[in-house]
Amino acid sequence: MSTPRVTIAQVAAEAGVSAMTVSNVVNERPGASESTRQRVLEVARRLGYTPPGARNGKRGRTGLIGVLTLDLTGQYSLEIVRGIAEEIADDERELFLNAALDAARERERISLFAGGLVDGLLLIAPVLAPETEQAIHAGGLPVVVIDPRRLDLDLPRVTVDNYDGVRAGTHHLIELGHRRIAYIRGEDDHESTDARHRGYTDALRLAGIQPDPALVASSNFNHQGGVHAATRLLTTQRPTAIVAGADPIALGALDAARALGLSVPDDLSVVGFDDLPQAAHSAPPLTTVRQPLHEMGRAGTRALMSLIARQPLATDDIRLATKLVLRATTAPPSGPRDG
Repeated sequence: MSTPRVTIAQVAAEAGVSAMTVSNVVNERPGASESTRQRVLEVARRLGYTPPGARNGKRGRTGLIGVLTLDLTGQYSLEIVRGIAEEIADDERELFLNAALDAARERERISLFAGGLVDGLLLIAPVLAPETEQAIHAGGLPVVVIDPRRLDLDLPRVTVDNYDGVRAGTHHLIELGHRRIAYIRGEDDHESTDARHRGYTDALRLAGIQPDPALVASSNFNHQGGVHAATRLLTTQRPTAIVAGADPIALGALDAARALGLSVPDDLSVVGFDDLPQAAHSAPPLTTVRQPLHEMGRAGTRALMSLIARQPLATDDIRLATKLVLRATTAPPSGPRDG
């Protein structure tokens, strides 16, 4: 049985410093005092730590892969990160995770990563202001974007078929007999929001149903936004079904229906988008569109590894399929079919 390899996190904990400091020291970059440098090197020798880049002989100096997202607390980002971690598990590389709370801090952290801290960087749903994208190109750091907010980026990216996913979810409700189908949009600064909205409206039109702007509400991508938007719709428009642009919105709609004394799916059907882990455990379990978050992480990591190794990519635009997952929040409308 092989001895488990020592990780940079273990060296950092033993030496009482950050993983970034260990990376700087073992890769002979400035930033640490001489006493700190000596302490880190002594701990690394004692534990038998060797930088991954030296162990595997692969292109890249640090053996670290950077991952930057605006939020490391939500299931969406965590599921993608799990896929990234699975993809590098046999590659003797390590992840350096960080979160940026806004566009300014995102640019600061990208500049930090680009300063030699990591061999490549994965960005999850980044803001990426134009000047930040220009800085990435100027710095030359290999970067892959997972679920970009803008599709006009001149960077390799991994996306899903947002349009077809919501179209399929809406079509499912139409097949059940629903005609008053509401839609709750996500945040407007994501191009996926428009693509999902188009999937909803096109599914209605193909079924001969004229989209009603009064049945469309805006939200952010969180639970509370879903509660507020669904409450407005249910108290003013009374749709028989709601399609939500994200699972947290859909879960908020379930709570809004419950607070109003409505039964799901008897009085209201709900379809989400994501298939986050909590979707299968909601009450009742949520019918939703699965975007393959694990595979998005794995596909982005494979593309980044190719860039680090200076190998050409088959495509700069990796698009993965979505899948409708039927559970218990959808059923035929309780009254006579509309129209």
